[in-house]
Amino acid sequence: MLRYRNGIEQPSEPIAQLDAQNKWVPRPIDLGPESDQIFLVLFGTGIRFRTALSTVTAKIRGADAEVLYAGPAPGFVGLDQINLRLLQGLIGRGEVDVVLIVDSQMANLVKVNIR
Repeated sequence: MLRYRNGIEQPSEPIAQLDAQNKWVPRPIDLGPESDQIFLVLFGTGIRFRTALSTVTAKIRGADAEVLYAGPAPGFVGLDQINLRLLQGLIGRGEVDVVLIVDSQMANLVKVNIR
């Protein structure tokens, strides 16, 4: 996750952590004050071959999420990246599903935790 505070990029923050049973679980995301801009950064493969950015859609807890980028992950050969904007209206929603569709193909479901 990326955060911009007062126009300055902050260090990236993990969105998952290992629990006591050694399973990955969503780590709570604090959206901070309204002036913060928060971006969920997801990684996968095959995304760069999309037909157009408009064919990449995302929903967080059933609501449309703004897809800002979907293409090669800078500095990582063969890895693709999608950047989504997280809006303040998600504050307090807890664990929610992120549904991503690229050229009518649904990706694996991702869960995030919004504090």
